[in-house]
Amino acid sequence: MSELVKRALFGAIYVGVLVATLLLKNIALFLTLFSFFIFVGIWEYETMFKLNRIRPLRKILDGLAGVYLFIAIYLAMSRAVEVETLKLFLPYLTYLLYIFIRAIYSDRELMPEHLAKVIFGQVYVGGLFACAIPLYTSPFGELLLLFIFINIWANDTGAYIFGSKFGKRRLFPSVSPKKSWEGFWGGLFIVLITSLALASSLKLEWYQALLFGLVISVASTWGDLFESMLKRSAGVKDSGKIIPGHGGVLDRLDSFMFSAPAVLLFVLCLS
Repeated sequence: MSELVKRALFGAIYVGVLVATLLLKNIALFLTLFSFFIFVGIWEYETMFKLNRIRPLRKILDGLAGVYLFIAIYLAMSRAVEVETLKLFLPYLTYLLYIFIRAIYSDRELMPEHLAKVIFGQVYVGGLFACAIPLYTSPFGELLLLFIFINIWANDTGAYIFGSKFGKRRLFPSVSPKKSWEGFWGGLFIVLITSLALASSLKLEWYQALLFGLVISVASTWGDLFESMLKRSAGVKDSGKIIPGHGGVLDRLDSFMFSAPAVLLFVLCLS
């Protein structure tokens, strides 16, 4: 199978699973898929930075902790179970205490750096993905998330086409040498058109759709740049290989991880 065919095939599967999960409006499917993203994302992140290389059970526990944080936030927001909010987060607080204690038995010279990176991984992956929960549970939530994903893909497509054809001025050469300002503006242009085309599905006014598009385009670019910075710091090309031809979960969802909190902040400001 050629690289192009492999990329197209697994890209279609990834998009199909994601779109189907959102359109089916099934909370169990949503939580399962995003829990998978979080677990694999934390595993990829810790693998990139060579954390817990000889202790894979620690990586598994860190991944499960990120998943628990995600689900606990959903349960707290939805009140799906009759448990006090604080009690819902006690297992996660226990995990935080545990990683501080386990650090005592780790390499003392590397301990502060490793501990900080583990905690950062929880915030970066588990925390940012959790911002999708209030969006998904809002009115038209599944369509709002789909709106975000479609615009991210539109932004990537526009940036690639315009960047390849007209790109001259580097956007952030120290982090991502191939990205250009021409690509950024091209991506934004395609996103604004896409947002207008999808405005009616979310009952948005034209100017609201344009503002949403602007927020998503800028945030998705920052998310991409941030993950590129992490990979450059770790000395790796891709975060993982779980999606053949596309890299890892973080490679595919880095833009969403910044777009979800940005859109959430924007929605809260509007309300």
